[in-house]
Amino acid sequence: MEEKKKEQGGATVAENAGGWWSGIVGEFKRINWPNRSQLVKLTIAAIVTSGILGAIIVGYDFGLAQGYTGLSRLVSTLFTRG
Repeated sequence: MEEKKKEQGGATVAENAGGWWSGIVGEFKRINWPNRSQLVKLTIAAIVTSGILGAIIVGYDFGLAQGYTGLSRLVSTLFTRG
């Protein structure tokens, strides 16, 4: 079976897996990994950015909740004064 695949120009599963793995290793060798000081700076920037965005989302959520509560009270008082 393997001989037929090789004759037809195909590769076996093991050959494909080996080529895939060597491609992964090659890509990892090309990565420019940050040094320790860059890693610390980037981590702090990510934490600060996440905190700011979290605060903005909490603010919007609180504002929308208060607006919805106020609107629901207004509608309730308008239609229950009958």
